[in-house]
Amino acid sequence: MKLGSKLKLLRGNMTQAELARHSGIDKAIISKIESGKMPGTVACHRKLAEVFGLKLSELYAYLENEKPKLIEIHPGNAKTDIYQNFLEILTTIPLTKKMLPTFISLQPKEAKFLEETNKKVERFIIVLEGEIEVALDGKVHYLRKDINCEQGDSVYSLSSKRHKVTNIGTMVARVLCVSSPPVL
Repeated sequence: MKLGSKLKLLRGNMTQAELARHSGIDKAIISKIESGKMPGTVACHRKLAEVFGLKLSELYAYLENEKPKLIEIHPGNAKTDIYQNFLEILTTIPLTKKMLPTFISLQPKEAKFLEETNKKVERFIIVLEGEIEVALDGKVHYLRKDINCEQGDSVYSLSSKRHKVTNIGTMVARVLCVSSPPVL
């Protein structure tokens, strides 16, 4: 993968003008990097990486001629990245992926927020254990995992608005959330 292609992938629905505003890099330079007309400087790359919450080494990952792995194993006991002190990210280099799987564990009565985004995001939330409510767009959706059912309740959302997830049960609630494209 070339840097320009990776930058386009990371940018997702963000416009070049938005990326220029967030990074302080001129839009024309971003356009030239993406089209392969110029490589840009390391300082420029660092600023672009910061916009996506990446280290420079993560931005440069997979830029060699090597093909990325088609499969990524994530053992349950492996150390994972935690975002906003509660979203356990279940993949490496998340902003280079087309979807972002995260795990949420909530204590009884605890509430967390999946923040509002400025781009169109699909979110799928499924309860693995416990009972939760998901407040979104003025509506509350009650989800639970009944011990007599093989799978828990789920909700699929196209809303870019803030999602409030609250454990309404008396035990720890465990939830899997998948966002596409990745948002943090």
